[in-house]
Amino acid sequence: MQNIFVQNFTQNRALAPLCLRGAFHDCWNGCNGALLLPEEISRSENVGLEPLKTYLDPFLNQFTCVSVADLINSCAVTAVKFLGGPDVPVTFGRVDTGVPDPNGLLPAGTLSVQELISAFEPIGFDSTEIVTLSGAHCVGVCEGQPFCPGQNTTFGNHYYVQLLNGEFEGKLQTDMDLLQDSTMKSVVQQYAADQQQFFDDFAKTLGKYISRIQCNQTSNGPCPLDSSSTSSQPSTNNNSPQQPSESAPTSTASSNPEEFPPFGLPNFDGPTSLSSQGQSSNPSSGASSGNFFPVFI
Repeated sequence: MQNIFVQNFTQNRALAPLCLRGAFHDCWNGCNGALLLPEEISRSENVGLEPLKTYLDPFLNQFTCVSVADLINSCAVTAVKFLGGPDVPVTFGRVDTGVPDPNGLLPAGTLSVQELISAFEPIGFDSTEIVTLSGAHCVGVCEGQPFCPGQNTTFGNHYYVQLLNGEFEGKLQTDMDLLQDSTMKSVVQQYAADQQQFFDDFAKTLGKYISRIQCNQTSNGPCPLDSSSTSSQPSTNNNSPQQPSESAPTSTASSNPEEFPPFGLPNFDGPTSLSSQGQSSNPSSGASSGNFFPVFI
């Protein structure tokens, strides 16, 4: 399955950051596959992720023993490696809830530093880990503009370098305010000087984030961190054996010098090696000024 992802990313590199963003959104309330439900994917906080559902739905028809949550996360870690980032450990066995998460859980990109720390604390992440996860903004776009102009097609530490140099052009206040907290700023400086340290920490922290189990709660707060490994959870198919942990394959794709498009997947015909029956074209969605942009845009 991951080899198919790599083939598709090679066809259209813009798929990769889309998959990574999908994992951040689906796992905030515990990785549960709810993101691809029509009621949830259409929310303003998920604007631009509709093509991810179009892309992943055929996989669910082909790989019936894999849950939606597992599929999203497998796609995400493969994307990180494909874009030049580290190997992120991923296990299978997440359980889909089948119901949308409560609306409005994702932290907004306009939060202050203290509000951001308070948002992550209940799910078990400290200020250092917030800075680490924010490094995912080295790729992709926000409000139609690349986070890191000229470098947003490869995974690296340029997000932190541009923050320190005043070159970062992201639209989220939560990115800019990382320099306002002394602890967070020191981590930004460390990663700007040492890409390997960023890679090591990102692999560990993202692995922790996507290992949080599904949650059915209907309260206004996100699910707390669960120490149980997702590998101990049953798959969606009771007759399917537990699949082992795996890491994304190494990509030999070269960097694409072009910027990622704002949203959508132009000139992409669907997953390679999967039947095209029942697939619809991938729409291109524009972001309007009235959209809600969460931290994990």
